[in-house]
Amino acid sequence: ELAIDRYCARLFDHQDVSKGILEWNLLQALLRRSSSTVENAFLSVCTGLLGMLVVTAIGLVASVRAPADEATSADDLNPSEMLCFSLWAGWVFPLFALAFYLLFAAASLTEKCSRVPALVNSGIFAGRMVDFEKQYMVQYIMQSSAGFYIKGVRLTAGWVLKLSYLFGVLLFTFLTQTVLTAPGEAE
Repeated sequence: ELAIDRYCARLFDHQDVSKGILEWNLLQALLRRSSSTVENAFLSVCTGLLGMLVVTAIGLVASVRAPADEATSADDLNPSEMLCFSLWAGWVFPLFALAFYLLFAAASLTEKCSRVPALVNSGIFAGRMVDFEKQYMVQYIMQSSAGFYIKGVRLTAGWVLKLSYLFGVLLFTFLTQTVLTAPGEAE
């Protein structure tokens, strides 16, 4: 984010369109290279967290849906299972919070890049209100689509927000189904 801020500050200090286009090329290349460097690790961590969540959810559902003769009510659940679930939640949810923080931070880079053309367009270069070189630079920045990419897909805040909504709905559904199907409550 700081590189984008510095680019904008330098552009308004120097007011040189050709130098601004060259520096935007360098900034875009830096963003593409850094995102391609971390994308495999990023995907591995997110996929591992998702797999861990699925496997643990299957284990929790299996332990809650134990035969009725093992537990007669939700209060009679094995204390070690409750401790295990509490430890799991205390260990896994901070990891998911960190993963979503990283997703939102990466998406904020893309959003900041998408706001640069409006900032450049608002500037007055060489004392002229209408400047065709400035308009060319604005179009160039817009069409470059700089930002954070994962496997060729541009990561935007809208995409991450939809993903967090999906995760929240799945978590809510899982927790309500677990509570509703607890042993002793179906009697």
